[in-house]
Amino acid sequence: MRRVTAWLAWFAALLLLWLAFAGTIQSQEIIAGLCAAALGATAAEVVRSQGLLRFRIQWHWLREIWKPLLRVVPDFFVVIAALVRRPAGRMRRVEFPTGGTRDMDAGRRAFVAVAASLAPNTLVIDVDAEQGIVLVHDLVPGSAAQTLP
Repeated sequence: MRRVTAWLAWFAALLLLWLAFAGTIQSQEIIAGLCAAALGATAAEVVRSQGLLRFRIQWHWLREIWKPLLRVVPDFFVVIAALVRRPAGRMRRVEFPTGGTRDMDAGRRAFVAVAASLAPNTLVIDVDAEQGIVLVHDLVPGSAAQTLP
């Protein structure tokens, strides 16, 4: 019963995401979304059943999400200006306590990778749990946030 519930949860989430990105509810998009959501839910459930999708999110981490969200609009204009100037991007290493192998540690690494990449000027490339660093790419160096959420 747990597998069916998990599959249905993935299916519903992926279908809603498909429809949100498609921006229309034409029958062709609904059929394509149903197929894609079924494939995605099946793949997610296979990965989850093998124990490869183990993470846990702490709700208090969401208190930090406002920092990268505030950077979305200013970074949008920085990226637009970069289209004209074509600056050289920069890779940087940020020290970050990535934790160990617990589910909460994996969730923290995933949260940081997604949250820090919300602003268009910054992209998390890798989270190295062994060395405790996060590899970040800044399209326009100097204008990106220097800390991670």
